[in-house]
Amino acid sequence: MLGCICIAGCDIKSKNAATRQSQEKARLRLEDMQRIAAQTAQTYKAMDNATLVKKLAEQSVLKREPFNSLAYRELKGRKDVNSDSLVALIRERKNSDALLPLLLLRRLDERTYAQLPADLRASVLTDALQQSKNFNTWGLPHLYLEEASKAMLECDGSAVPALKRMLSETRPAPVFGSKERMEYLRYKYRLCDYALFFLKRLQGDTSFVMPLSVEARDSLIRDILK
Repeated sequence: MLGCICIAGCDIKSKNAATRQSQEKARLRLEDMQRIAAQTAQTYKAMDNATLVKKLAEQSVLKREPFNSLAYRELKGRKDVNSDSLVALIRERKNSDALLPLLLLRRLDERTYAQLPADLRASVLTDALQQSKNFNTWGLPHLYLEEASKAMLECDGSAVPALKRMLSETRPAPVFGSKERMEYLRYKYRLCDYALFFLKRLQGDTSFVMPLSVEARDSLIRDILK
């Protein structure tokens, strides 16, 4: 029996040692990731505006969310960004590839942003919604709206035709993040649900609240498509 107790004690010590070793490796990995992130942030901070706008354009093509674009995060805090360079990118691309320049212009220069044709803004935003694989860029309609969603709601009727075409697209609209993921699973969001939300608000129902039930949302979609 004493032998069994000794063996059990050795097993516990061995497991504890393995756990400590695993925790130490995880800590070192986290510190390494934080160090790399800090170095990268400093690299971006040292870039001039022209270089950052070029990086912004590249990251927009890669469909980075604003909060995951280092170029966007750095530029949004600067006061001397050339609005014309952002407008040029938006007018050149006219689609989802211009989303980050569009959102940055909206944040930094409201007057120039408002002068962009509504149909151009709608073209960029609706294509970005259509092309989304993860929907964190937009937020969760029942919980909070990100800047892209707020921009969509400023497009008046220009966005309506493209949004109506999305009402038939039932592919999932997932988000990442622990709380966000739980809410996505609770509502079972689809692309058509985001289109429904924007359409209801754009068509004058400013107090529209997204129903939890998929069946209720499908009923509203059928009413719009009649």
